[in-house]
Amino acid sequence: MFDLLAAFNTIDHGTLLRRLENRFGVSDKCLSWINSYLSERFQTVCVDGELSEPVLMKYSVAQGSVLGPKFFIMYTKPVGDICRAHGLIHHFCADDSQIYIAFKPMDSVSQSLRMKPLNAWNTVCLILYPG
Repeated sequence: MFDLLAAFNTIDHGTLLRRLENRFGVSDKCLSWINSYLSERFQTVCVDGELSEPVLMKYSVAQGSVLGPKFFIMYTKPVGDICRAHGLIHHFCADDSQIYIAFKPMDSVSQSLRMKPLNAWNTVCLILYPG
């Protein structure tokens, strides 16, 4: 299980727009609208009734919006491609992600073979996201 809740804050707008255009065929006015939606967004924090200075959001999609989870799934689409390429079964629902394998419980050879790509995936995750 991967909890990718904080990953909503790491989405690069340029990468998302390219992915929407190249992988999902979003173009013209629709792509312009999405670009406008993502551009010039600011965030403030309210503590004890005091608002912070606005900060330009260069990355992220709004988690509380209808579009945020959809954009996140489209942004992370290549992760599913990587899973399939390594024989891993996956299920992604916004920031709740599962990668798993299936094998016969009494067959140690089957288990060993099926665990190999998952162990490789864990190694890649540790290299990319230490800690």
